[in-house]
Amino acid sequence: MTPRQRRLQQSAFEKAAAAPRKSWLGKCILLTGIQSGWIKSLLTTWGEGVGGKTAPRMPRGHACWNVLKGRNWSDKALERFTVALNQAREEGFRGQQAMNRAHSILWPQSTAGVIDEALHNDDVYFVEHCVLQALDINDPVYIVGLKYYTTRKKIADIARELKMIAPWLTDRAARERVRWCLEIFRAKTFLAVRNQMQAGDS
Repeated sequence: MTPRQRRLQQSAFEKAAAAPRKSWLGKCILLTGIQSGWIKSLLTTWGEGVGGKTAPRMPRGHACWNVLKGRNWSDKALERFTVALNQAREEGFRGQQAMNRAHSILWPQSTAGVIDEALHNDDVYFVEHCVLQALDINDPVYIVGLKYYTTRKKIADIARELKMIAPWLTDRAARERVRWCLEIFRAKTFLAVRNQMQAGDS
């Protein structure tokens, strides 16, 4: 971690520690179980793919998302994609390779088509683009979400780091603030992805 990243994290953790309630950190919608499972799975794959990088990349063709546009944006479509993505991860695929494998599970095609798609597909960076569109990089919600999904740290690990900056918090209060950040992170990213899909369909 660079000195600048350390300063950003400390500032973000101080803000998170000072939050008296979740809404103080930002407004978010309540996701359904399927929506929540889908975005968690997607963000886990994104985290494996970017490994903590924060620079946005210009999205290109996002083949995995085409079926979720317009009338296909449904809980059933999200659930099918989540199952395929989890299967890909169980098979040992990570990051962009997991996205490509999930796509091939759902929509098998010729070997030439898969190779062509892999060359033009940029789905992990599409998710990264949506994350960066939804949240400011100085936002405590972004800092906590980034730390959670791009490292192997658990909620308890991040809560311990939060307590080092805010020792007056109880263990429970520190974990609660980390969970608030993650809930908002997921909800805002979900909305950003959905908005991108709807914009691309118009």
